[in-house]
Amino acid sequence: MTRSSRAVGTVGLLVLSLMLAAVPTAQAQLGIGVQISCDGDPELNVRPSENADVDITCTVKNTGQLESTVSVDYEWQDEDPRVDMSLSEDEFTLAAGAEEDFQATFSGSPRIEADLSLDFDIVASISSVMVLPVDQLNQSATYSGELTVETFGMVDLTLTDRSTRNLEVSEEVSIGFTMGNDGNAEDKIEVNIANLAELESAGFSFPEGTFVAETVMVEGTSAERTIVLRTPSEVTEEVRVQVVFEATSSNDATADPMQSTVTVVVQATASNAALGGGLEELSQDQIQLYGAIGGGVVVFFLLIFVVGRLIRKSGGPELEEVMELDEPAMPIPAAAAVPVAQAAPADEFDGMFDDLDEFDFDDL
Repeated sequence: MTRSSRAVGTVGLLVLSLMLAAVPTAQAQLGIGVQISCDGDPELNVRPSENADVDITCTVKNTGQLESTVSVDYEWQDEDPRVDMSLSEDEFTLAAGAEEDFQATFSGSPRIEADLSLDFDIVASISSVMVLPVDQLNQSATYSGELTVETFGMVDLTLTDRSTRNLEVSEEVSIGFTMGNDGNAEDKIEVNIANLAELESAGFSFPEGTFVAETVMVEGTSAERTIVLRTPSEVTEEVRVQVVFEATSSNDATADPMQSTVTVVVQATASNAALGGGLEELSQDQIQLYGAIGGGVVVFFLLIFVVGRLIRKSGGPELEEVMELDEPAMPIPAAAAVPVAQAAPADEFDGMFDDLDEFDFDDL
């Protein structure tokens, strides 16, 4: 191309640019235009365990008859620092009738409340036609969308007292608890007994029902609620069960339930715990302890028996002397008088020790 031809081309493009800028009807005749569309509005998942970004696909198209450069930008109608948007590309060179896709990515902080809604615009504008800057053409297209936040449920369940309950038959106990809302919207939290069938088959019952529900505000806690448990009317042996309380969210069927348990022990009735079954429940240590106590009692009574015998034997001579003093003197013929020899005091206890020698202590 000669210098003169290049000059003619430049002048032609300049004239074209001036015509497009000065005469709006010329833009229509040449078919300069742009379109933009997106496949939907974003909904943020702000669950703490997930909190993933959300992408939407947008398409920009050159509806004119000349090659054009299109720039893309976005703006929020209402801003929130917890939410952000970014574009995968922001400028396209499109032939007449051509189109291209790009991604708009949205992100948000965890636990944003579900009632948050933000409007936004994605704007596509023609910045040049056939390499000529024509910003003054004011040719643009806008996609207006709305960002929303998905509702999620997350519940908390706290038993007032988790200690083991030791109960008798036919006894009632109230078990208290509170419900907490860790989701991002007001939630009707429900609490029931997860192992109800198991407990009922074991003879337990719930006189006031097995279900409690209360609406709890975001980050709030309910008042203390209770469920009353009644033990079986009769048991033949000790019964130990787990009562499983379970809290669920009404807002979110996919949310994990929260469970908490308390142990209940029911003692057997006295009539059933008599001699027949009592011995079987004694441990080896208890049997040895009771045997030692019994043996000690037997030894004690044997010692009492031996000491009693010894005392009776050693007290014989003294009793005889007392009897002689109390009785009146009886006349005794001289020929029949026989002198009575007094026992030596030193020999008085010989019989007592002889008895001890004869006693077999091995029997103890």
